[in-house]
Amino acid sequence: MSPKRLGYITVLLGFLTAAFVVVVYYMQMGFLEGFEARTYDMRFKAMRGPVEHNSNIVIIAIDDRSIAELGRFPWTRESFRELIDFVSKAGAKAVLLDVLFSEEESTEVDGRLASSIKDSGIATLAVAFELSGDGSAVSIIDNISVLAGSAKNTAHINVFPDEDGVIRWTRLAVPYEGKLYPSLALTAAMEAMGANEIEVRDYCVALGSKTIPTDRDTGMLINYTGPPGAYKKFSFSDVIKGRIAPGQLKDKVVFVGATAIGIYDMRVTPFSNNSSGVELNANVADNILRGDFMRRGGIETLIDLLSIAALGIVISLITASLRVSVSFPLVLVLAAGYVFFSYLMFLAGRWVSMVYPIFSVVLSYSVTAYLRFFYLDRKAKEIRSMFSSYVSKKVVDELIRNPESAKIGGDNKVITIMFADIKNYTTYSEKRRPQDVVNILNDYLAEMTNVILEHEGTLDKFLGDGILAYWGAPIEQADHAELAVRCAREMIRRMEGLQRKWVAEGTEPFSFGIGINTGEVIAGNIGAKGKKMEYTVIGDNVNLTYRIQNESRDVNCPVITGSVYARVKDIVVAEPMGEVTVKGKHIPVSIYALRDMCREENQDA
Repeated sequence: MSPKRLGYITVLLGFLTAAFVVVVYYMQMGFLEGFEARTYDMRFKAMRGPVEHNSNIVIIAIDDRSIAELGRFPWTRESFRELIDFVSKAGAKAVLLDVLFSEEESTEVDGRLASSIKDSGIATLAVAFELSGDGSAVSIIDNISVLAGSAKNTAHINVFPDEDGVIRWTRLAVPYEGKLYPSLALTAAMEAMGANEIEVRDYCVALGSKTIPTDRDTGMLINYTGPPGAYKKFSFSDVIKGRIAPGQLKDKVVFVGATAIGIYDMRVTPFSNNSSGVELNANVADNILRGDFMRRGGIETLIDLLSIAALGIVISLITASLRVSVSFPLVLVLAAGYVFFSYLMFLAGRWVSMVYPIFSVVLSYSVTAYLRFFYLDRKAKEIRSMFSSYVSKKVVDELIRNPESAKIGGDNKVITIMFADIKNYTTYSEKRRPQDVVNILNDYLAEMTNVILEHEGTLDKFLGDGILAYWGAPIEQADHAELAVRCAREMIRRMEGLQRKWVAEGTEPFSFGIGINTGEVIAGNIGAKGKKMEYTVIGDNVNLTYRIQNESRDVNCPVITGSVYARVKDIVVAEPMGEVTVKGKHIPVSIYALRDMCREENQDA
């Protein structure tokens, strides 16, 4: 191929490459969109950092200190009545409760709280919606009528995380049965500004003199002020016990919500994986009041497309016309320059893509360089190799640290295994329509998966209605047995909540059994190299876990083996069940009924 012909092909390839990236941009591929979202988070946390926040927004926290003093949550509504009275007399501008009062306590107590709410004239109560797949509200979780009718405002507290769980958007208003419910944060901003209503327009929400940019569903990008702890907090118990000066709440917008560990309303934000929901609301209200909005609309899309095209074509020309020793550093400089440009746009309140233009740079350089030096077939082979298989994030991290582990087979590890299985699942499913079984099973599996991940477990697989999880692999965890038993107790608690929900919905609930065992297994990549591989655990101790799970059905609590009990006996309440000889084994195994965590542990939680 002559240099002149190669030059013509290179220019054409530059146009085609840029066009390809534009197509990918409009396809919104999950992998690249997720990567782009992470760069948005990076711009907050690693590049910009915290900014000044509004000191007139404060939080009254339902925290561990308050629970230690006032007792287990939920508290009597007398406590909330005392709080409303104190905040009102202190001269607060508004008080917004990120708490639901959906059940009656007593006529007298509820009536007194309703009177305090009405007399204050500044209280906003929360509601929550059940949403359909398209995001529309299908049902509402409201406060009892005596309280709902006494509040100045009613606002929704639904959150809308992205697919990776990070909250980057907030929905400012949710329509339901002909009424528009603003978010708790938007209501706070309305109260602070003295505005009585909002106007929803195409791609914006008008609030007084402010126009808030949104998507078509009133979704607003959150311009976070910083990590948790930015807003001044007062302990709930300190407020109702009069241990803070009333002047500290005068003219303040006051959010009331949970931050205690046992009832933690945990959210993931670009700054932190451990942000409370009430602080998220405070941040959104602050964002609206500052008017420092983040935009991702038509102008930003135009900038993205121009950047993709310009960088792709320029990089192709540079790569084709200059030596590698010159073109490669120049390409790096251009890429770094664009990253800096995207950061400047971010500071100006515009989220322009960082990933797609850089993808255009990388792709244009790679295609052109490989065409010039190794021809197109070499490039095609590399792409096929690059995307031949995908693995989970944990496994990827392990492979990066230990590349030799990317082989068929594995290593011997001592880990803790848990198997959970639904009782009498076959009988239960035979009496119901398949779709009904799938719906309730999805409820169950989703909730239990959340618990396992919250307790740092590795979810291996679903075995029909069974769940196999383990701790101690692929990442070493010194406290793997403790994490497993804590997880099991939380699964029991969450299951009780699901059962109450199913009964309320008119669906017959089911129960489940849990077996936990600690022992040596083989952990690693199992499968056919280059075809299908899976990180999993195998061995006799895994089989033993399956078997002992059956013993839990008679005691209505998780069952642990003696090897687990020896590691956690100081923190659990467990009853010996003697020795059993499970199917397939000849040596008896000591088992224990895991009744609870120790009293000190319960109090700490």
